[in-house]
Amino acid sequence: MIHAVLIDLGDTLVHLSRPWDDVFRENLDSLYAYLKKAGLKSDFQEFAEQFIREFEHASATSQLYKVEIPMEDIVSRVLRRFKLRNHEGTLVQNAITEFYRPEIAAWELYPDTMKTLIALRDDGLKMGVISNAKSDWAVRAILEKHDLSKFFAVILTSAALRIRKPRSEVFYKALETLDTKPSTTVFVGDSLQADILGAKVAGMRTIHILRKPDDNPHFVVPDVTVTSLTGALDQITAWNHNSPGSIP
Repeated sequence: MIHAVLIDLGDTLVHLSRPWDDVFRENLDSLYAYLKKAGLKSDFQEFAEQFIREFEHASATSQLYKVEIPMEDIVSRVLRRFKLRNHEGTLVQNAITEFYRPEIAAWELYPDTMKTLIALRDDGLKMGVISNAKSDWAVRAILEKHDLSKFFAVILTSAALRIRKPRSEVFYKALETLDTKPSTTVFVGDSLQADILGAKVAGMRTIHILRKPDDNPHFVVPDVTVTSLTGALDQITAWNHNSPGSIP
């Protein structure tokens, strides 16, 4: 029996309504406008180059070592570079809010997200979110925007933990918080390397959501592959009713 479901956020429950490059540029524009009002003397080009350098270095380090360098650290380094004083920590947090404002607006629900979560909740399953993200605040803001927080007994982010999926500690922390066992928990996510590998190492069943064709070779094999959250819900229902086979 499946007693609990852990779910990824980005590209699993929600998706960007516009290309990432466009959203990131809007994030930068929003951040720059705020910092200019706060006393930033740099022109946009110099600022953008410095920010992107810090952002990409943090991303590369995070990917290589499976740690998370949160946005607070990135923004703080940029502020020091341009000699902006962070009075009582408010400048950093306000800057993060402004940076993520366009992105939060761009995240939209998949058509079957809400009905899937309602069905899982009504079936009595415990639920949690585990998200690799540079901002814990942004993840919670996205969930609140779409009224999703109410479904989850645990919300874990790599930004808060400072470690990333697929590290097993992330999954064990979620299992401990939900007070559930790996053998009765399923993880649903879109990333084979982060979601499926990490959950399998932790001893959970896994459902991979494959939303786009992928011809690349992979060495991580999920228990089941589906193309939507509805398919994941059907598979969990089948497992709990001892129905054989996977459901696309």
